[in-house]
Amino acid sequence: MSSIEQTTEILLCLSPAEAANLKEGINFVRNKSTGKDYILFKNKSRLKACKNMCKHQGGLFIKDIEDLNGRSVKCTKHNWKLDVSSMKYINPPGSFCQDELVVEKDEENGVLLLELNPPNPWDSEPRSPEDLAFGEVQITYLTHACMDLKLGDKRMVFDPRLIGPAFARGWWLLHEPPSDWLERLSLADLIYISHMHSDHLSYPTLKKLAERRPDVPIYVGNTERPVFWNLNQSGVQLTNINVVPFGIWQQVDKNLRFMILMDGVHPEMDTCIIVEYKGHKILNTVDCTRPNGGRLPMKVALMMSDFAGGASGFPMTFSGGKFTEEWKAQFIKTERKKLLNYKARLVKDLQPRIYCPFAGYFVESHPADKYGWI
Repeated sequence: MSSIEQTTEILLCLSPAEAANLKEGINFVRNKSTGKDYILFKNKSRLKACKNMCKHQGGLFIKDIEDLNGRSVKCTKHNWKLDVSSMKYINPPGSFCQDELVVEKDEENGVLLLELNPPNPWDSEPRSPEDLAFGEVQITYLTHACMDLKLGDKRMVFDPRLIGPAFARGWWLLHEPPSDWLERLSLADLIYISHMHSDHLSYPTLKKLAERRPDVPIYVGNTERPVFWNLNQSGVQLTNINVVPFGIWQQVDKNLRFMILMDGVHPEMDTCIIVEYKGHKILNTVDCTRPNGGRLPMKVALMMSDFAGGASGFPMTFSGGKFTEEWKAQFIKTERKKLLNYKARLVKDLQPRIYCPFAGYFVESHPADKYGWI
């Protein structure tokens, strides 16, 4: 394995005068040259700092007017609250911690905010891209988030949900899968399932697959909440499920390898994947809110990501007060715009050769629903 050194990035530099003007408690600071925002918490001579970006879905923090102790900030997107003195989220309770920046103080230079950048795991044992024959790599969209990858003489499938509804009949497939979908799955050399949500982990699909080929190799990340948490109760007889650690190449053959990475917002559940064939990388961020904490390979051959909103009913299930149908329609419009802007910015930053939006092709009612069929 090649040695890759950790790097340090200077995010913000405050002059001695600017550092002296920091008030006790919470300070909102912007780097004018980069436009990036930060939060500094001063307690006597001690400083703590973080990016002004909510770890939930990237919202901006503002002062929490309900906080009497002057220690918390509130996200403008979903009202999550962060105690900056401890870097722990207090609303909702028991959730994750904010990533803390390194603070260096110097009498001559003032204050520096630093971010320690660990080495990118995909840079270990680097390989130069090799020439490919026509048709050597083929990628076929099946439906929703399911892709069929032919990589040389190997076949890999992402998130096989080919039949049935998801989320208690709330989502149905927009596109009918090809008639040979079961044969395609049965011929797969490996299958990757990103997370446990039912539009990606489809027990109806896997039951059909298990009846034909129960030993098909299935790979999932080693998340705190296991992908197959209720496999025994599902009745699906799969016998070759592989739980792999994050950030380590899994070698399939001399030309093909893959690496599973965790989500920075929901590390207990969500994952994404990098596939490399003959030095050419394919990045699939799936549904990750902040894949790998925002650190991803640039200029990959192909990038795939979702482009639709999540499955949460908040606040569509609310009624009364401000939650009118007009309010909900405007909320949906705004949230969709935010999501598309984020995805567009991510693609612009990573500069893939080809970008493929997927994992958003569903409808909320089946045509049969109007007849009351089950």
